[in-house]
Amino acid sequence: MKLAGIGTLLLVCGGAGAFIYAAGTGARRAAQAGTADIAIAITDRTCQPASLTIPAGKASFVVTNRGERVLEWEILEGVMVVEERENIAPGQSRRLTTRLDPGEYAITCGLLSAPRGRLVVQASTTQPHPALTLMDVVGPAAEYRAFLSERSVALGTTLDALEKARGAGDTQAAGKAHREAAALLPALRPAAAGDAELETLFGKLQAALAGDATAADAEAFRAALAQRTVLPDTMLAGAINLLSPPDSETGSPEDVAAARDIAKLLLPLTARVDPELAGRVRADLVALPNDAKPGGALRALAEDLAAMRKALALPEAERKS
Repeated sequence: MKLAGIGTLLLVCGGAGAFIYAAGTGARRAAQAGTADIAIAITDRTCQPASLTIPAGKASFVVTNRGERVLEWEILEGVMVVEERENIAPGQSRRLTTRLDPGEYAITCGLLSAPRGRLVVQASTTQPHPALTLMDVVGPAAEYRAFLSERSVALGTTLDALEKARGAGDTQAAGKAHREAAALLPALRPAAAGDAELETLFGKLQAALAGDATAADAEAFRAALAQRTVLPDTMLAGAINLLSPPDSETGSPEDVAAARDIAKLLLPLTARVDPELAGRVRADLVALPNDAKPGGALRALAEDLAAMRKALALPEAERKS
């Protein structure tokens, strides 16, 4: 009787084990099935493919972990996570089904230190471009605010060093601090476009380089800036001014670099509403280092930034919300 009971128990356990194995195998196969699925393989350091282009709308990804540790896969728009699948164990596959708007996204490929992949979502020629809302610009605005905060703090530190060097009569240190402050200013200028208070404070910062103000002006500018949310059209208005200053044929290298950084920041959002315009801006940025003449890529970039400003302007109702 005891042997019979043990035999029965083994049969039950064996049956249960077979059921669990079959269920697990079926789940893994289900995650890999389907001709419409997009297969993504991730390891600790990369993903395959690392760059892909898909049409806008519903998409189904099957993500397989071919690494040696538990990983996750994310679709990112700027700093914001659009979709993700977490805790994918080695050898396992997980499906992610989502609906994506046209634009350019980043994808994580293994560990956070690994280079990110690129996901381009193309709009249909028959599909109207989506209208922007305030939530669409939260990501770029947050990134820009963090950038401005870091730059304004650095400027305050540099102006403090300039003031002390001038007071001590150290011309060498004063010259170094002056050059550093002059290089930091252009990146802050676009945020002040069209804002009377910020433009006044920025003018005091410029005067600081001539010795007429102190680091306290940098702190006043930083504090006022922290109370603002700079929207894309304001960023772009400032960038256009940097590329087309009224007192010279072209901006300084620092002016051009600041305008280029804003264009890069807003490219993913532009690609969502106008992929063709985003492609032109991307081409302008590629040509710019070798063709920065006023009538060359610099002018083309300024014109395309003006088109970006129009495309990314929020409706008045969204601004008030």
